Amino acid sequence: MTNLGKTLLIITALTLALTIPIVHAQSLPIGPSPTPQYFTCTEIIPTVSGSNISHVIVWLRLSNVTTPNGLLYLLDQMYYNPFSPYFHQFITPQQFAAWYSPPSYVFSYIEGLAQQYGLTVMYTFPMLIEASGNASAVDNFLTALQSAPSNIQQWILAGECIPLGYFIVNSTAPNYKPQYTMLSLNTTNINTVLTTNVTTLNGVPLQIRYHQAEIWLPKGLEFIYDELPLFNGYTYSGYTGQGLTIAIVDAFGDFEGAYKATFTGIVPPKYVSVACQDLATFSENFGLPYSPSQCSVIYPTGMPVITRSDIYTAAGWSWETALDIEYAHTMTPGANILLVISPTSGDDLFTDVEYVIANKLANFISLSWASLEDAYYIPPVSYNLLYGYDEIFMQAAAEGIGVFAASGDSGAYDVFVSPMEASVSYPASDPWVTGVGGTTLKGVISYVMTNRVEYAWDWNSHYMWGTGGGYSFTFPETPGQALIHIVYERTYVYEPDLGIYFYTVGHRGVPDIAADADPFTGVLIVLNGVIPPYFIGGTSLATPLSAGMTTTIQSYLGNSFIIGDLAPNLYLLDHYYPSQFYAWSTAYPTSQFFTGFPGGMFVTLGGENGLYWVIQGQWNPVDGLGQINVYGLAQLLPYITPRYLFASQMQIG
Repeated sequence: MTNLGKTLLIITALTLALTIPIVHAQSLPIGPSPTPQYFTCTEIIPTVSGSNISHVIVWLRLSNVTTPNGLLYLLDQMYYNPFSPYFHQFITPQQFAAWYSPPSYVFSYIEGLAQQYGLTVMYTFPMLIEASGNASAVDNFLTALQSAPSNIQQWILAGECIPLGYFIVNSTAPNYKPQYTMLSLNTTNINTVLTTNVTTLNGVPLQIRYHQAEIWLPKGLEFIYDELPLFNGYTYSGYTGQGLTIAIVDAFGDFEGAYKATFTGIVPPKYVSVACQDLATFSENFGLPYSPSQCSVIYPTGMPVITRSDIYTAAGWSWETALDIEYAHTMTPGANILLVISPTSGDDLFTDVEYVIANKLANFISLSWASLEDAYYIPPVSYNLLYGYDEIFMQAAAEGIGVFAASGDSGAYDVFVSPMEASVSYPASDPWVTGVGGTTLKGVISYVMTNRVEYAWDWNSHYMWGTGGGYSFTFPETPGQALIHIVYERTYVYEPDLGIYFYTVGHRGVPDIAADADPFTGVLIVLNGVIPPYFIGGTSLATPLSAGMTTTIQSYLGNSFIIGDLAPNLYLLDHYYPSQFYAWSTAYPTSQFFTGFPGGMFVTLGGENGLYWVIQGQWNPVDGLGQINVYGLAQLLPYITPRYLFASQMQIG
């Protein structure tokens, strides 16, 4: 398609959304289907071989979720009622399993049936069972499961096959894509770029001006997001995340030969992870503290199977993995990085997330991948899967594990359908996840004054990119969003591929926060031991940045305040302390970046994502509540504890 064609398509879509008269509004299904949804291997990938190794996931309904004193009640008490004695009193994985798992006979029946068909049960978690075998065995098992007794069927949300090594080929299943973008620097000598037009402060390189773009160097990001007061400057002798762990969950991982495979499609002779080596090289190149003990890699659902069918997909995920771990480490250089690798870009990713949560392996989890929500409603509908995933994130919230997810890089749209239509991305749209949008981050730094300007990573009809945002089809607005009365900028949105007018009011708004994502204000990574000559951006950058910043704040707060899911805390702060919530200025004495300045969040100053627009100093479906000011938020978070809120209520009274 030509650029003109793309532009006309955008204009047409916008015109339809703005001008088509609303004759009627149709609702998408609210809540999961009462009957299970099943997807066999041959339905997922019609060409898959019956002997191909596959995984099968059976998604189960949790028990005691909506009942009085059930899971949702417990979560609301912890997150949205700071006057409750249960505020932030998190539970253990063992308590979660004991209180909310389905009856034991459900697990016994499904596990026994899987073994009967020659499958090996890999994991049994409160909301899912995963097994492995060849595709024929998986299909026979799924067929038999559909004839299970009603007392078993009533606990099943969905059953799905995940073929290994062929997932991208003719797949009709949800396929999670990395949310990064990159642009060539048009040079064969990256060292020249690294030494030209560099902004330094006391000899520390912070950013590079390259033509009309700005490359943010790691220490520049630490500076501009106000982390240095907690770090004790670039000595890193203060609060840098020590003793805490961020889990990065990705498919395929950063493997040897990935850089070459990106451009040649050559499949490496064997799979060898080089993620931790690349993180070490990155830290050395950019002057960050690092110890080999800080980085580890695990494969809960098996080692990746790289074939000619998925080599380009796998190579793309290697860029994602390097970006994720290197910029999470940038913003919390003392924390441990746990890289959790899925063998496919399918729902093994969610099993890996659950593995981390059920074993409580991390304090925070960063997910820089997404699938557009409308895909679950276009036939064959698969929206029950969303409710299965949601149970994982409810468990994370109940255990006090904070999850961050990228809001997507295609603006307010699903650009992969024709005609394209408005859609948010999952898992950023989950109510128990902090969704992270993208900004364009500009800085003018001198020894005297520093100007920082952050506005939305705007929708660009040429590149077909921009920060994702909007309103969820599936989930209602969160209690925190209801508390601050989020705006609904468009009451109705026309959805041509779904054939409905979507009524947005009362639905979950996406994202919650944002951070730098524009590739023209992007970053550099180390991949396979070298710095590729590319700007890297996308909400895949914003997400590990935000997870890293929050980890640094947690290290400062210690055990006095366990953050858990960040978003609910921010909505409470916005509600109870509106005058202290934002750092409104765009210009500060440079010395203040070493001592800190108040205001929990930086304001997004303007912009749009193709369908919605920024409202300064207010939640909006482009960049949410704004961007984290690390020092300011670290000072403000303790003020939503009951002790302070009771005192403030007494003063008001």
